[in-house]
Amino acid sequence: MFASNKKFILFSLLCPLPLVIILFTLLYIRDPFWFFHPPYFRKETYMKDMRMQARGLILYKDFDSAIIGTSMLENTSAKEANKKLGGNWINLSLGGSTFALRAVILDYLFKHKDIKNIIYSLDIRALNELETPKDKNFISLYNDKTIDLFKLYLSSRFINCAIFFSKKEKCIGKDNLDTLTNWFLENKNHFGGIEYWSKEWWHDKNFQNEILQAQNFQPNFDIDISHFKNYTKKYLLSFIKKYQKTQFYLIIPSYSRLNYRKLSYGEYYNKDSVLFSNYYAILSWIIQETQKYPNVKIYGFDDLDYADNIKNYKDPAHYNTDMNSMQLNAIRDNTHILNTQNIVKYLNTMERKIKEFDLTPFVEYIKNQNF
Repeated sequence: MFASNKKFILFSLLCPLPLVIILFTLLYIRDPFWFFHPPYFRKETYMKDMRMQARGLILYKDFDSAIIGTSMLENTSAKEANKKLGGNWINLSLGGSTFALRAVILDYLFKHKDIKNIIYSLDIRALNELETPKDKNFISLYNDKTIDLFKLYLSSRFINCAIFFSKKEKCIGKDNLDTLTNWFLENKNHFGGIEYWSKEWWHDKNFQNEILQAQNFQPNFDIDISHFKNYTKKYLLSFIKKYQKTQFYLIIPSYSRLNYRKLSYGEYYNKDSVLFSNYYAILSWIIQETQKYPNVKIYGFDDLDYADNIKNYKDPAHYNTDMNSMQLNAIRDNTHILNTQNIVKYLNTMERKIKEFDLTPFVEYIKNQNF
């Protein structure tokens, strides 16, 4: 943020005042992220970066229910939610977001909207990566300081877009809000089997070794999750407790069995099955903790056969859009709800399915390819 301040001061000193006024007027009128207003003199369009776009949507769009997840919920259709669940939905999901980052959005959302429903994902990353938001530009968006908002537009990209009134996607975004967060459309060719996955996965030597050297799946349940509890209470459960007129639907994403069987997954070190062990312990605690709140339901699908079929995935974690539809169906039909009576059976079934998952096709594929 300090570098941004220096750039802003230098810009102001070097440019004559009339030019500064004209430029700021252009940036204000164009305002692609809706920092100050919905689009003027053009149709409504939306920028794909939801970390930046969410603020304007919260302020200027009409909705009473929101989807706030990671990439695991980015493909969920708000229109489909409207049809199946009623209400007026919007998808504000942020790819790769932690609980703390989403808490910034939730806090701003509840300050400006009367929200009836929230669909929220309980992701592995969010439950194993206890980081607070570090992006000062992101945080400054939600303090409503005009000067900070203008600073975010002071780049050659947005200045050129404003000067030339460009209608390119990088300048004004897309016109379909329902598919704004959707990544499936650009990745649909990667579904159908491991041979369709992006070659970036298979050319990654670490990924190959993780499969070739995969050990037996042996969870370790003797772990301390006190730090996870404090984090979850602060950045998620506090909202459930405070806004009890809002119904929270917490979705446990169904990652493929491979995601747990290989030794590691990116930054989530999975040696000796620590990843699953943490997930098991934290989910069990969340189920217990949320029983006291009538405004929350938790949904899980890992006891189904869906995660056994690798054709449903474009990589070890990301499932097809049919799972997003299944999640909406479950909310509508009151199915796949987890509680203190069934969580142990659910997690034990999940554990068994992970242990039984056959890695042979993956090992053979690696051996038969000339990477």
